[in-house]
Amino acid sequence: MESKKKQAGKKRSRYQQKPAKRNKLLAYGFSKDLAQDVPEEVKRIDRLKNDWIPFGDDNLFPQNLSELSRAASTHRAILNTKTTFTIGEGFHTLDESLDEYIKDVNADGESLDDVMRKVVDDYWTMGNAYLEVVVGKGYINLYHHDATTARVAKDKKKILFHPNWADVRKTEDKLKSLDLYPNFRKYAKGVQRAVIHFCDYESTFHYYGLPDYVAALDHIKIANQIGKYNLTRFKNGFMPSAIIELGADMSEDEAQIFINEAREKLTGENNNSKILFIAKNGDESASNVQVINDTSDGSFMELQTITNDNIISAHRWNPALSGIQVAGSLGNNQQILTIYDIVMSTVIREPQHMMIRELKKILKRHAGYNVSDLHIVNKPPVTMLGAINPTDYISVKEGRAIFHLPELTDEELDNLLIEKNKVTDGSDNSDTSN
Repeated sequence: MESKKKQAGKKRSRYQQKPAKRNKLLAYGFSKDLAQDVPEEVKRIDRLKNDWIPFGDDNLFPQNLSELSRAASTHRAILNTKTTFTIGEGFHTLDESLDEYIKDVNADGESLDDVMRKVVDDYWTMGNAYLEVVVGKGYINLYHHDATTARVAKDKKKILFHPNWADVRKTEDKLKSLDLYPNFRKYAKGVQRAVIHFCDYESTFHYYGLPDYVAALDHIKIANQIGKYNLTRFKNGFMPSAIIELGADMSEDEAQIFINEAREKLTGENNNSKILFIAKNGDESASNVQVINDTSDGSFMELQTITNDNIISAHRWNPALSGIQVAGSLGNNQQILTIYDIVMSTVIREPQHMMIRELKKILKRHAGYNVSDLHIVNKPPVTMLGAINPTDYISVKEGRAIFHLPELTDEELDNLLIEKNKVTDGSDNSDTSN
């Protein structure tokens, strides 16, 4: 009897509802925020524990800008063209002593063009640039300092330099400083050193400048991510032109070999539009053929266009000057020269004048050079020479001399001109006076 009760109890417990299991949240996470905000400067520098004023929340904003200069093709093309237009064909003067000096301005054998090209590149990329001035007995040297290594000192009278600001707390012994020009620090043998800080005015920024494209930082990152996305899709994309299913027996090892070969032969370069065969183990159904039409033409193409437009606008630039193709905007040389003149007057000329003004000041004050005619020779991207017909300005004899061709006799010259000026009706309008 008792055994029957136990059996009945077991049956009842079998059908009794078990308490529901409570799911536990084991972990959670958020997607990474890739937005690039413009940093705010520190308001109370007297509360800073370190001797420098940080540039960015992590003090690495210049490093971030340097990385962005290599992240997007449109952005990099504009930066390079800005530097090229700003430095032009280089510095020029008619003063012989000054002309000799600008060919070799420091102990590294660099010319003024070499040094200022780096300064200009930093200015456009990071909004800040640094030029060291070394004055000794009878000489003056100029050196460029990488803007990513420079920070303004807390006393605002010096610039501190460190090769790796991300590791500065562990290697503060590598910090070096230079007084801000016009103040000089004296060293042994009468040598004096100072540094010039080039930057533009920016409201609420008292210690550092900002690059003119700062409003497009997020768009530059988007352009970089679009390229990475499409590259990853291309490398890992599964792109067969058809899938054919066949009934067949296949072991697990054979199936794994098949998967590895399919991955190798159907993804990556030169592996699109191939046919994939699938052997289905024990399947007696009829063979099946699926034709795949690939109509993809790259992802985010519209977003790419919007992103490039925003980058170009932030730079105050015209894409034609940087070799950036825009549909329906291919202009002739005259149109490009007009665009070049506009960009020179609205974007390039102001920083040119700022740097030339400082160079003239230090070269005249500390070396006594005559700098009145020191200037940069601008170089437009195109000229109007292609629109000139040489035959309208030189004779046949002059042209043959230019190309080192043998001189013609009078009879040969007459025959050449007659042949050249024949018209379709057989008459001759030649003028052999040349």
